[in-house]
Amino acid sequence: MDENGKRQEHEGEEVAAGLQVHGIVKALAELPLATIVTEEALTAIFDRHSVSVKRAVHRGELPPPTRLFGKPVWTVGAILQHIEKRLEAAKKEAEQATRKISELSA
Repeated sequence: MDENGKRQEHEGEEVAAGLQVHGIVKALAELPLATIVTEEALTAIFDRHSVSVKRAVHRGELPPPTRLFGKPVWTVGAILQHIEKRLEAAKKEAEQATRKISELSA
C-alpha cells in the first residue's frame, strides 16, 4: 500500500507495504480446462525454471506431461485435477493422523 493506504501495482502484481504478493497462481485457474499448456507457459505461470517444473513432475507435484511436437504439454484440466487429488489425499492423511493421535492420547 502506498502512503495513502491504496494498493500499488508493480508490473501486474499487487504490492503490499513494498513487498510483492507471491504464491497466488490465478492465471492457471482463469484458463479454460481444455487449454494446452507448454512447459514454457508453466515456467511463466509458476515463476520457476524449466528444471523446477521437470522436478515437480518427478516428485509427483505435477502430473506427467504428454508430448506434442516433441515438447511436453499438459491441459489446464489435467493439472488442476492432479492438484485437487493431491489436496484431497493430504486432507485424508491429516485426518487419519489426528484420529491416531486422539486414539493414542485417550
